[in-house]
Amino acid sequence: MLVVADTNTVFSSLYVRGKPFEVFMLNKMVGLFEFVAPEFLFFEIGKRMDKLLAKSRLSKEGISDIFSFLKREIDFVSSDKFEDKAEEAAKRAPHMKDVAFVALALKLDCKILTGDKGIKKSLPDRVITPSEAIDMLLTKTA
Repeated sequence: MLVVADTNTVFSSLYVRGKPFEVFMLNKMVGLFEFVAPEFLFFEIGKRMDKLLAKSRLSKEGISDIFSFLKREIDFVSSDKFEDKAEEAAKRAPHMKDVAFVALALKLDCKILTGDKGIKKSLPDRVITPSEAIDMLLTKTA
């Protein structure tokens, strides 16, 4: 199942390693989801690396290892592949920062993995929360 991973999900995986990180770890074993994201996500996280290091309990090496793992689990898509959906996405996304993720989900006709309540409220049919994703992954393994 194709799913767009948003910045907050990836950032949370690096920062707190809670449910979002669990989704990527379980999916590595189960293979239910094929994660994609706009390519700028990689750069967005890179810009926040100092903040992660300052606030996380992980070492630079620990964060780097997790970031490398996440980059292997997510296929990055160039914005020119979904720019034709940007106008529609701008009307549906709750914030400008969400437009690229919504546009990619619209282009690929898939869901977005996010815990963002604004996106969930604006696009309830397009969102899978980390908790829902974990349930889906555990159901597949049962």
